[in-house]
Amino acid sequence: MPLIELKHLTKTFKGKTQTVEALRDINLEINQGDIYGIIGMSGAGKSTLVRCINFLERPTSGSVIIDGKDLSTLSQKELRQLRQQVSMIFQHFNLLQQRDVRGNIAFAMEIAGKKKAEIDRRIDELLEIVGLTDRQHNYPSQLSGGQQQRVAIARALATNPKIILCDEATSALDPTTTTSILNLLREINRTLGITIVIITHEMSVVESICSHVAIIDDGALAEVGTVEQVFSQPKSKAAKKLIFRKAGADTGVMGDRMIRIVFEGTASNEPYIASLILECHVSVNIMYADTRDVGGKTFGQMILQLPEDHLQQDKIIYYLRNKGLRVEEVSSDGH
Repeated sequence: MPLIELKHLTKTFKGKTQTVEALRDINLEINQGDIYGIIGMSGAGKSTLVRCINFLERPTSGSVIIDGKDLSTLSQKELRQLRQQVSMIFQHFNLLQQRDVRGNIAFAMEIAGKKKAEIDRRIDELLEIVGLTDRQHNYPSQLSGGQQQRVAIARALATNPKIILCDEATSALDPTTTTSILNLLREINRTLGITIVIITHEMSVVESICSHVAIIDDGALAEVGTVEQVFSQPKSKAAKKLIFRKAGADTGVMGDRMIRIVFEGTASNEPYIASLILECHVSVNIMYADTRDVGGKTFGQMILQLPEDHLQQDKIIYYLRNKGLRVEEVSSDGH
């Protein structure tokens, strides 16, 4: 049974002059121990979705089932108890400025009525996990962004949750700090078995840490699968746009016929394009190329602009597929 199950989830916001359908018929299953990415462009509905998962935002229709419990059937008291099992980490840390690191971590446990000795013992454990023992008496204003997010992670862990929801938790951080925070989340998932849901607009975050991904586009699910599946064979226009974004695939600079090649594992080290040019006597324009680590495997991708001659185009595609490479068409708007 999935740990988190969303069934036909819909959320509509009604204003005085218009109605906005933020989420439309979302069906999603997240299993125990997953690091699950939910990605979409700005305004796609992903932050509304994460708030619906813990019922901070009540869905207009449909069900949210966590650990076998339908949240719509719970009383306010039962909902508060369940939220102790579903912690949340935010983009801007949301720390209490008048409390030091220990005081911020203690806050959720104080609300839950824990005894002081138990709280102090748990804070010591959490400071060790997030690597902030030497900063325990500092206030948020004395900490870097990455350190503040580590305090927020410790606070989220304080109630021994089964699930951590991360709403754009790294988007306010620089790349190096982002990497260290993602490594910390990965370690928490591995050692504590906590299921982590990461809401983001950055494909690089999903590729580096997530096992599965759901892509949201205009309030609806565009594509769901393992990160490896979606990266290597994106089917929806929204997925292709996110994956090809750095390639300039949605900037209109590309020619009439483009192909994307995906290299897996050691194939990313082979000189396929040089061999293609020498053996087939054709020219190609390399628009973009990179190598990424997706779920511990090395994947390369390259986007080529093909010559105008149709016979040469077919020859190139046949040659590359014959070498065992995955080849797919990409148009100038990324689909």
